[in-house]
Amino acid sequence: MDDRPGHVTQVVGLAEALGWPYETKRLQFTPLNRISNRLLGASKATLRREAAAGLQPPWPDLVIAMGRRSAPVARWIKRQSGNRTRLVQLGRKAANVAGPFDLAVSCRHFQLPDHPKRIQVLLPPTQVDGDRLRDAAARWPALLGAAAAPRVVLLVGGTTAHHRLTAETALRMAGEVQAFAERLGGSLTCVTSRRSGTAVESALRQGAPGAQLHCWRPRQSENPYLGYLAQADILVVTGESESMLAEAAATAKPLLIYPVPPRPRSLRARWAGRILAQAQKRQGPVGGLCRSLIESGGVVPPRDLEIMHRGMVEAGLARRFSRDETLRKPEPHPGQRGLLERVRLLLERQ
Repeated sequence: MDDRPGHVTQVVGLAEALGWPYETKRLQFTPLNRISNRLLGASKATLRREAAAGLQPPWPDLVIAMGRRSAPVARWIKRQSGNRTRLVQLGRKAANVAGPFDLAVSCRHFQLPDHPKRIQVLLPPTQVDGDRLRDAAARWPALLGAAAAPRVVLLVGGTTAHHRLTAETALRMAGEVQAFAERLGGSLTCVTSRRSGTAVESALRQGAPGAQLHCWRPRQSENPYLGYLAQADILVVTGESESMLAEAAATAKPLLIYPVPPRPRSLRARWAGRILAQAQKRQGPVGGLCRSLIESGGVVPPRDLEIMHRGMVEAGLARRFSRDETLRKPEPHPGQRGLLERVRLLLERQ
């Protein structure tokens, strides 16, 4: 595990879904982690001394990791085990080259090419399941107090490399979601995340003065996030966070996606988009060259969360936010059966 909660929930969620004994290793990195993985190969050189010291035999049967920084370490473990350890790697910039791993797990919106070692999923794995939600409901029974039903919970992410959640957007969003809750005769609770920031928090207070507001803090002893998922009747989630969307979908509650404006694409992202377009539509030398650039990791296709949003809507797992939305019961969450079967096959073939 690295220091990103979205990564942690996916790798631990997959490990728990498999049902096998597991242990976690917290990775801490030096500035060397900025070196390209194509140069690092299989290496633990990017780890701080104490993190590296925790990686000792006996080597595991399976390593599940996510994120570009974890990939060289996972490959190093496999090499130390005499190639016995199987590697399952998640992440757009970690599993974009599938060859070094036994299974590369990619979301469809990463737009990565098909590969015999790759599985494409609509939603990433998550720790959220029925048991966890029941435990959270019992642990925080009065989290929403006497809030009127239906209890609408707005899960707020924040600015990312590809989207910008400004105070202006947060102000408008808070007002629209509060009006939506009031139209239903219910109440609104806003829950922020580590990416939200104080400007967004202030905008939420201003835009939805009648709402309850829970603000994420780095040193809070307990995070009641799962409690809000468990107590909510309706979830509204900002669309830039694939992990929060997957967690909300796993609750099987009505889910609305609130769009966050995309950032203007950088020159590098525009170039990658052109390479992807040529790889998808061109035959002959030009198309082959573009496909080779992507498959070798020289170009990482741009993430397009609209593909995820559209897929969730088409699957009946979510709807796009509208103040006039007529709520429908969502379709059952598809789970991760296909992914779990692929992982189990890795060890059965040993």
